[in-house]
Amino acid sequence: MSTDLESWTHIGNAINRRSQVSLVGASTFIAPWDDGTAMVATGGLYAPTIRHHKNTTYIICTNVIHGSTNEPGDEHSEQFIIYTKDIQSGNWSDPIVFSFPGIDPSLFFDDEDKVYVQICKTGPEFHIYNMELDIKTGKVLTEPSLIWRGWARGYTEGPHLYKKDGWYYLLCAEGGTFRHHMMSMARSKQLSGPYEPYEKNPLYSSHGSDRYVQNTGHGDLFQDQKGHWWMVFLGCRIWKSRSIMGRETFLTRVDWKENEWPAIDCATIECHRGLLSATPVGVNSTTPWVYLRDAKIDRYDIQGNIIKIKSDSVELTSPNESVTFLGQRQRRLEGTASVTIVRPQMRTSVRAGLALYKDEHRYLAVMVNFLEGNIVFEGINWAKNFSQTETQSTTIGDSVSLKIDYTELSLQLSFKPAEGEWYSFGAVDTSVLTDFDFTGPVIGIFAIGADVDVEFENFEVDSTT
Repeated sequence: MSTDLESWTHIGNAINRRSQVSLVGASTFIAPWDDGTAMVATGGLYAPTIRHHKNTTYIICTNVIHGSTNEPGDEHSEQFIIYTKDIQSGNWSDPIVFSFPGIDPSLFFDDEDKVYVQICKTGPEFHIYNMELDIKTGKVLTEPSLIWRGWARGYTEGPHLYKKDGWYYLLCAEGGTFRHHMMSMARSKQLSGPYEPYEKNPLYSSHGSDRYVQNTGHGDLFQDQKGHWWMVFLGCRIWKSRSIMGRETFLTRVDWKENEWPAIDCATIECHRGLLSATPVGVNSTTPWVYLRDAKIDRYDIQGNIIKIKSDSVELTSPNESVTFLGQRQRRLEGTASVTIVRPQMRTSVRAGLALYKDEHRYLAVMVNFLEGNIVFEGINWAKNFSQTETQSTTIGDSVSLKIDYTELSLQLSFKPAEGEWYSFGAVDTSVLTDFDFTGPVIGIFAIGADVDVEFENFEVDSTT
């Protein structure tokens, strides 16, 4: 939520209970490419679109469900709509589900209160289809029709439709999610088409430039209360071939004159020694928590700066089960995450720690093995055949403090016994966790092993002191 488009506060989560959507199928595929790199494709919720119509806010989204083989091609998608009358209440509906083999659905309300969905039909082509929908039931009222194959005709996705000056403007993403990502546009006098492309496409792209913000695409246009146009879109801050934050959301101004095509301002961010100059997103005490997949909420007890987690046998490497993990998204390029873990009352085979987590194939963790009385550093990225483990013996007293110091170029994991000094494992280059992926990191605490309560104190993310 924002009143000035500069300072933002996280006020809630639209998906906030297990009964809404299951994320058991939100595993990650590693798809090798011919050049030796790999695309890291995460399942789960894809590209939500938010629309407000007649005092109701709607979110339409895709849940990409991966199959048991954990290989590309073994997946299917489920489209759904949720809604609320008050976005600050936290009271979002159960999903209204409808069937279509695709991703990135968007809603368009026409002048006669009919509701249309624009969506990318996936594989082998990526083309844009349109259909009328009963938004109360999810029933598809018309046969889905192809309205645009795209301008560059490669991975045309992320459609959004706008009506302005008697024209229907169709904005799409093209070129894939990474180096060649772009936004293109077409328009028509009829909602059903035919759509004629903008002669100066791509509408926006960073490909071929030396800009700090790269891989730009997948945008949406909106007007503020004064009628000024803006665009939000996805991109990556890439410095020295590293992009630890993955894809992030950017905002830029748009000049959209009557009967003309929109002109998008170049998105720029100060890049001085890798520091982020923008104001970080604000949070309150209840909204920023991130769990993994279908969380067992009864295993978490959050009371101020004390968090108790009941440990579970599920490992961080599990592709579909819910790890006993509680975290927050990394929002700063440079900062520190830290926590103090209190020794369990009984001697037990539990490992508890702090992790920078991207998915089951890619994470860095520092943890306390209470049974063996040592500290373990563990890091993996199977998309790059990276695996590193280091064990340090120490005297574990009543508690152990853990921290991760991060910059755009390096990650440092450390520990400190209650009676002792900080000990740091070797620094890890952020290139190890820079991949062609869809999402950014979550930093969190976890407890793995016997069914035991583990107490964490003073957990912080993005501290600058």
